Amino acid sequence: MSMLKKPVARIVIVSSFLVLLGVVALAAAGRKNGIVVSADHRTVIATHPSGHLVMPPSAPAGATLIAGNLSKYPFGVYFCCYGDTISGLDSFLGSDYWFAIPFTPATDMTVTEAQASVAWGQSGPNGVSLSINADSGGLPGNALGSVDVAGLGIFGECCQLAQVNGGNHGVPVKGGTQYWFVVYTSSTYESTFDAWAFNSTDMRTYPAAFYATGNGGWINTSGILPGYAIYGR
Repeated sequence: MSMLKKPVARIVIVSSFLVLLGVVALAAAGRKNGIVVSADHRTVIATHPSGHLVMPPSAPAGATLIAGNLSKYPFGVYFCCYGDTISGLDSFLGSDYWFAIPFTPATDMTVTEAQASVAWGQSGPNGVSLSINADSGGLPGNALGSVDVAGLGIFGECCQLAQVNGGNHGVPVKGGTQYWFVVYTSSTYESTFDAWAFNSTDMRTYPAAFYATGNGGWINTSGILPGYAIYGR
């Protein structure tokens, strides 16, 4: 009799586990395309990472790295599946969520190229906005240069980068002065939901800033930074 009970118990446990998995899967899909958003909407996780690989662009020839943290691993320039939320006011989250990283050039330069590990969450237009901003009291101030970037990779894949190449034009920056690299949504991407993927090869805590509509402005924060690189000449 006891031997008959054990298989039945196993079946019940397995069935319960499968039901639970189904509920979790439905909850994740309800969040948007298998991407789970944290309770405060500030971070996201891709629950179904893809094995699809897009080789990242190489460093611009003749340019100097001003600031950045992109990994040297060709098949893992950043971590595909965890990141900071980047969204517009008309997105399904109903709020702007933006993120900014401070940087200080060692010498006077002109920023000509920038790369960010931001990817599309498959909701709203496929794109994002990047800018170099002045500092205002330790937070992002006025934009010194900005651009919309279309055709992002899909969040959960690696390792396409949102890239800006200023060519003969750029943003002059002074050595020893703090600036900000901002990833946000312009009016073009007001309904977009993106994610700026972390570079988890560096697990140290760094200063940063985030913006949400309800905050009424930028707020200082700190943590693991998303992947980025800023080049100049």
